[in-house]
Amino acid sequence: MRRTGQNIAAALVVACGAAAAVAGTVTLTAVRDNTVFQESLNSAGADDNVFAGMTSQGDIRRALVRFDLSGVPAGSMVTAAELRLYCTRTNSSSGARSVSLHRLLADWGEGTSGGGGQGGEGAPPTAGCSTWVHRFYTGQLWAAPGGDFAPGASATALVNAEGSYEWEAAGMVPDVQAWVDSPAGNFGWMVRGDEAASGVAKRFASREASQAARRPTLTVTFTPPATTGACCLAGGVCALLTAGECTGQGGAFQGVGTACAPSPCPSPVGACCHPEGTCFAASSTECSPAGGVWQGAGTLCSPNPCPALTGACCYANATCQTLTGVQCAAQGGTFAGAGTTCATVECPWVLVPFVDSLPRPGVAQPDTGLPGGAAAYTMRITEQSQRLHRDLPLTRVWGFNGGYPGPTIEAWRGAPVEVTWVNDLRDEQGALRQHHVLPVDPCVHGAGTDAPRTVVHLHGGHVPMSSDGYPEWTFLPGQQSPPYTYPNTQPPGTVWYHDHAIGITRLNVYMGMAGFYLIRDAAEQALGLPSGAYEVPLAIQDRSFNADGSLKYPAMWMEHFFGDFVVVNGKVWPYMEVRRGKYRLRMLNGSTSRTYTLGLSNGAPFHQIGTDLGLLGAPVQVQGVTIQPGERADVVIDFGGYTVGTEIILTNSAPAPYPGAPGVGVVPDVMKFIVQEETGGPSTLPATLTPVPRLEEADAAVHREFMLHKMSDPCTGSVWMINGLMWGDITERPRLDTTEVWSFVNASGVSHPMHMHLVQFQVLDRQDFQMVGGVPTPSGPRVPPPPEEAGWKDTVRCDPQEITRVIARFEGYLGKYAYHCHILEHEEHAMMRQFETTCYANCDASVTPPALNVADFGCFLTEYAAGNPYANCDGSTAPPALNVADFGCFLTKYAAGCP
Repeated sequence: MRRTGQNIAAALVVACGAAAAVAGTVTLTAVRDNTVFQESLNSAGADDNVFAGMTSQGDIRRALVRFDLSGVPAGSMVTAAELRLYCTRTNSSSGARSVSLHRLLADWGEGTSGGGGQGGEGAPPTAGCSTWVHRFYTGQLWAAPGGDFAPGASATALVNAEGSYEWEAAGMVPDVQAWVDSPAGNFGWMVRGDEAASGVAKRFASREASQAARRPTLTVTFTPPATTGACCLAGGVCALLTAGECTGQGGAFQGVGTACAPSPCPSPVGACCHPEGTCFAASSTECSPAGGVWQGAGTLCSPNPCPALTGACCYANATCQTLTGVQCAAQGGTFAGAGTTCATVECPWVLVPFVDSLPRPGVAQPDTGLPGGAAAYTMRITEQSQRLHRDLPLTRVWGFNGGYPGPTIEAWRGAPVEVTWVNDLRDEQGALRQHHVLPVDPCVHGAGTDAPRTVVHLHGGHVPMSSDGYPEWTFLPGQQSPPYTYPNTQPPGTVWYHDHAIGITRLNVYMGMAGFYLIRDAAEQALGLPSGAYEVPLAIQDRSFNADGSLKYPAMWMEHFFGDFVVVNGKVWPYMEVRRGKYRLRMLNGSTSRTYTLGLSNGAPFHQIGTDLGLLGAPVQVQGVTIQPGERADVVIDFGGYTVGTEIILTNSAPAPYPGAPGVGVVPDVMKFIVQEETGGPSTLPATLTPVPRLEEADAAVHREFMLHKMSDPCTGSVWMINGLMWGDITERPRLDTTEVWSFVNASGVSHPMHMHLVQFQVLDRQDFQMVGGVPTPSGPRVPPPPEEAGWKDTVRCDPQEITRVIARFEGYLGKYAYHCHILEHEEHAMMRQFETTCYANCDASVTPPALNVADFGCFLTEYAAGNPYANCDGSTAPPALNVADFGCFLTKYAAGCP
């Protein structure tokens, strides 16, 4: 129900000495609200939000709200009541859910607890807070945990998306009437959401919400005692008064029993001042809804009585100036509103798209050998200034060998590459950098100090642990890694390298530490795919900028980061001139959080020929590809049929966060293709590409399950976790030369791109599930992946409320390897764990070891001689002479069957 200007005017309280009266409709704001949490004693009385319903973890939240009804005259008869709450967040996949009001039967406290962040976990209670078990912490308890309330609902409403919702039912009237008649019994309502299904909790703005318009309100319509009537006061204001009260305040009494709705009082015209200083003639009831300030009956707009109010004026270069709205518009700025300040308003850059040509990363030059063969490289991690857009100042970025993104390492299957990574980060004066350019949040797991530590991971590489870029093995400016050996024994594919320093990966990658590593072989070259000038790697990332051109990133850890602009190969919204022919585009999502659904602006189809780690069995025609952080898509687009000058935009339609409501958080443009007159490139695309042998689930020795969910954290408010465990909790120890099935169970409201180091895997299927008694229970069939996802992968999209199963074979190398969500903000805190591949003594890989045999003992000796800690049980770095302790360890592990 919406209230008219006359209703609002009729709700005024008019006071004169001791006399006061109220009209027939009042709109009240909440005087107390809180959330109680089933799983803890936490409270959230001081938070901006309250919650109702069951979370993804199966925990129940209930909101409490109370209004002061002293503004309704005693003896009045309540005829209608309407509660309005504003939903500020909901799981987009949960759909419409019932939220009901239940009259509370006992008093309760609000307290001062604040959960921080988004308030979803609450905080430990302070004195007087209400909790799941306390009415007032720590003394008085509810009669039953969860609150004392009437079992029948006073009103129910369906809540779906974000926005304003009203509860208005006959059952609310007796509640309000009772509170008017007996204020001592006014304890308010309990707000209950759906408590039978997980992941359906709704979040509503509380009375502490920063936007006043979103705070809870209760509108009460009533009939006052029969001695009153409509009284027309100065300015056309109507109030319900007795005849004596009306006369005493200079009003015109309209008679006993007359009403103010509709108002019988004339509305005189006067000057109405708009916040920007403009003036127009209006009645008081017309002025207020228009956001104006009425100057009184009979006032004039000439001369203008209205002050020209100032506010923040944002310019396209992200600078700000305090001006009036008229002045701001005249100077081409965007007015943020009267009363705003440049200190509180963030002015974004406004950049013209498609003015810079697409850069192509150069090919890395080795110290020995040649690109595309066995070679040794020195890759220096450097800081430099680059112009990322024509209209931006120079931006300080980190890259490799003097550029961002880093140069492409060309590799050949079977030809090993050795890389020494050197941290040569220096400040503007040339001194080795002592502190990170971006703020380091110490709350993040493993962050430690703000030293610019680095370690480089070859994403998708099948490499020994010593060369994998183990997140803890970081090195500082002036230091370097040992030589990393990349055997390149895997199929050709689009691999890439990037920073992996524990606690600051998101910061280092955001600064620019990434580059391509392309593995090729003769069989792929024989296919005749677009190559040379017709093969273009595209590193797609998002960025935001401060007014000085520096990279903008939050100082505090955030669950997601979404930049204002899409950067491709180090340029904001570039263009690429293409010949009329086929192009192979190796697309990499190098963003920290943003998902991209990439398509062409003209709706034309194209072909996907490969996934993360190599070619598909055959080209797949698609209208678009969705890639999450860390994923790659190898596609071929044919520009041969277009006329010269045709412009086609590579677009993005994925909401942020993903999945979400269409259009929300989308940066729609990625880059532009401009068709030139020349022709070139291959004329046809092969019908078949390469065999992709399938891993059989029947061969899996172990099936593992991983729950992906969010939990509370005392420092940041929330933390993302896998099975509720941290980085150092190693519980997965696959045996070498065995196959395993890993099931990622996403019990959260956002998608997670799960990445496994060391292995290449295949997607088996996806299946819907529901939480039943805290246990994920399948609720639909297993659906195999689409053809474009049927190749070798190292990162997989795991959507909300789905079980995503992958199958992998663990082979080649012993050691500890990371697996994690590749949303880097999640990986950092703390959705990254590690598995440990093992050989131990059971070298023939049998699940239950047979009697001790020569092969097993030979494995022990081999591992022992190599200094492998699995055989070298006394933990020394270099093995001593064979001793009883080592052999005893061998026998123990052998007997245990390689746990």
